[in-house]
Amino acid sequence: MTDYTPIFISFKCSFLSAIIVVPWGLFWGWILARKEFRGKMFLQTLLYIPLVLPPVLTGYILLSLLSQDTFLGKMLFDVFSLRFVLDWKGAVVAAAVVSSPFMIQAFKQAVEKVDKRLEFVARTLGADMGRVLWTVTLPLSWQGIVAGFFLVFARSLGEFGATIMLAGNIPGKTQTIPLAIYSKVYLGQEAAIVPLVIAAVVIAYMGLWFSSIFIKEDVR
Repeated sequence: MTDYTPIFISFKCSFLSAIIVVPWGLFWGWILARKEFRGKMFLQTLLYIPLVLPPVLTGYILLSLLSQDTFLGKMLFDVFSLRFVLDWKGAVVAAAVVSSPFMIQAFKQAVEKVDKRLEFVARTLGADMGRVLWTVTLPLSWQGIVAGFFLVFARSLGEFGATIMLAGNIPGKTQTIPLAIYSKVYLGQEAAIVPLVIAAVVIAYMGLWFSSIFIKEDVR
């Protein structure tokens, strides 16, 4: 009998990771699109490095930072009762970190397509930078935000290496679809993999399909 719990865990963790990444992506995407400063290329490369780092290494770094043996991990647990190691919240954080470059890039490209003259006019009319962002930039770049959200969701769904390092592979608690597939292959339970594979492909396809709706190619 197929256990569908990994599907629900994956959906929950992917959705929450996408929500977490949105403000992070908006902030850094706007910085990279609108600001010029020394070290900008270094910063951009650093923000995008989760794309090329081995996910297991990313998970190890997160484990080193968020373990309750560390200052940060202990503080988060003592103050906010947040535990990430061997917990589903760790799966959310792992997926968010690995997929965050997709949100940054999607919003950066969307902001770059917003006419700077509109923002300039708003500033000349007395609007401060924050008001310009909320009333001009964000409304004109909302498609990039939505596209980035679904890209992050789709990427989070397939996260494996960082998740298993930080959250572990605990059935019914932290075992996502990729981890469940790995476990069943290892145990020789190939028949139980089919529903998980179908669910993963369908959900990932829908995430990419929705993101493609809102990604506008610049044909100029």
